[in-house]
Amino acid sequence: MGHPLQLGGANLLIIIQHILVFTLIVMMPLWDWHEIPRLKASTEPRKKIRYYGKIAGALWACALVAVLTAGLVTVFTIQKSPGEISWLAGFLGKAIVEGVTGGMLIAIMVPAGLALWSEKIRTKAGKAAKKLAFLLPSTGEERRWWWWLVCVTAGVCEEVVYRGFLLHYFHTVPFHLSLTWALVVSSVIFGIGHLYQGVAGGVQTAVIGFMFGVIFLMTGNLVIPIVVHAVMDLRVLAMLPEGFATAAE
Repeated sequence: MGHPLQLGGANLLIIIQHILVFTLIVMMPLWDWHEIPRLKASTEPRKKIRYYGKIAGALWACALVAVLTAGLVTVFTIQKSPGEISWLAGFLGKAIVEGVTGGMLIAIMVPAGLALWSEKIRTKAGKAAKKLAFLLPSTGEERRWWWWLVCVTAGVCEEVVYRGFLLHYFHTVPFHLSLTWALVVSSVIFGIGHLYQGVAGGVQTAVIGFMFGVIFLMTGNLVIPIVVHAVMDLRVLAMLPEGFATAAE
């Protein structure tokens, strides 16, 4: 029949992808805008754990949609055409990705390692994290949920969705952006999804997302960004002492 919307074929998958992108850009930030004030105002002891569960459920659902509509191999790998992202090619490109990866690992591991040995550093970090005390794990139970649910979910799902899926989405259908611009746009969307941390937090997250994207483009594989992302979130447990939220109050 040749109708442009064949609900059993590729067009339906593209429509679902459009809906997923709309969800990431609009619906998720709106949900945060509604949910974060409730989280801050709640006096329920397990409010953070409930919030972690909601976030994890939403991210795993988005990641599942991304994989089912784009394909597992498509999401976890990326192939660059000759001449694409020339600014990352050759010796300079290798130096950039090694520098970015090494710098991120140093930024993650050194402060976390120092904090493990210094109560003073942990106390100082706890005071600095006061603005995000409504979200970050403080009690023993919250910390257990953080490392196995939040860190794993963020590492896997956010990389699958914001790097693996969005880079392919903007590079192919419907915009056909260059990989460089696809990286920029996907990083901005990643920052928008974290505006609940404030404008500065959103910008910082966008920059970090850009770095993860660079690693993905250079290695062609999503595994390293997933691992580095999870470890970055895991360092919260090393930096912040148990009960820091109560101390901050």
